[in-house]
Amino acid sequence: MKGKVNYSALVILLVAVLGLGWLLLSPNKAGGGQGDIPAVTLPRLGGGQVSLTQFSGKPLVLNLWATWCPPCRFEMPLLTKAASEHSDVVFVFAAQDRGDTASAVRRYLDETGLVQGWSLLDARNVLQEKLHTTGLPTTYFFDRKGKLVAKHVGAISPEILSQALAEITK
Repeated sequence: MKGKVNYSALVILLVAVLGLGWLLLSPNKAGGGQGDIPAVTLPRLGGGQVSLTQFSGKPLVLNLWATWCPPCRFEMPLLTKAASEHSDVVFVFAAQDRGDTASAVRRYLDETGLVQGWSLLDARNVLQEKLHTTGLPTTYFFDRKGKLVAKHVGAISPEILSQALAEITK
């Protein structure tokens, strides 16, 4: 048996790896209109509390991220630019704790000059639990009715972001 290649096992492994890659890197449609904006209230970095349900009636992009997450840092400039170009869409950036403090998040956003408008701190990772988030960053796209239309796990590309924005603003 030495030296023989098991092609069936290789094909199965290749299909599994490609399937996992597709699952993690492509936008996922929220089937059947399931998934509403979570009824969660979080502290805003600028002070006060924000209830996510207050954004019903407008398209919403909800990005879960952390300062210690390299893919999150990579995508943040793209999302910040999109937020400035799409005044008809609400962009919410919810920093997930796991070691991040409000001051660490503020410092990172100040140093990078990134959007802080709707920057929230989810110190207990409530959104990850409610939305069954599998990794960071994860971006959720809700339509005007507050229904989840799409989500993307991992750093988002300009093409996927553009496609998802078109979907929630129709």
